[in-house]
Amino acid sequence: MSWFHVTRGRLEYRGRITRDPFTKWAATQDGLDAIARAASTIRFSLIGRSRSARRRIWRALEAASRVEVISAAIAAEATRYMQVLASLSYADGLPRTNIALHRLVLAPRAMIVGRAHAGVFERLAPLPALAGLDDVVRTFFLNQLVIEMDAALQKASPSPRRPVQATDGWACVGVSVGTVWVDRILAGADGTGHVFMYEFPPLGLVRRERKAVEAAIQQMAASATALSRAERASVVRAAALRLS
Repeated sequence: MSWFHVTRGRLEYRGRITRDPFTKWAATQDGLDAIARAASTIRFSLIGRSRSARRRIWRALEAASRVEVISAAIAAEATRYMQVLASLSYADGLPRTNIALHRLVLAPRAMIVGRAHAGVFERLAPLPALAGLDDVVRTFFLNQLVIEMDAALQKASPSPRRPVQATDGWACVGVSVGTVWVDRILAGADGTGHVFMYEFPPLGLVRRERKAVEAAIQQMAASATALSRAERASVVRAAALRLS
């Protein structure tokens, strides 16, 4: 089960973290190193020092996530994540068009992930309840929050018929992955593709308008794919400069 989900058109924290992402991370080099450091402080364990250390790290992480101030902070990050999407909708230079006097904007996920990571680390890393965690474990946890929010948005399959609400009247009406906008090394595994943000009317869309938005999304997606990788990278650089 994921840590976040979309319900009633809004991204929300489920109220608890699940172990599967930790288990996968524990098998990476960073995870193995953190477990080895923790194991070195254990004098003896019937189940083995590494296994005991892995169990202790998970219990400490889960306990930290259940502290009220941390749980509330995680829940607030869902809204802040959607605020990032809304704020990027104002970036000059990003592909955009107008349908029924409302703006439709394509925002590269690389820009979303980068800004979301920076915000999560700035707000949550200094919290005392996380201070007792190994630095690498804390980094995994904060990175995973962004991964889980992004995954929940993808799983919801936003569309003009099923929008996911953001802020300032914006809503996500589409998510596409795979298209490379910036260097994969810089963007990471979650930095490909883009989302479509629409200035959603308060009373919703009539069928004719919805069809128009769907057609515009397809056209903008095709245009983005037709750009060269260098041209897509140039779009991201120009938009980022105007936002800074």
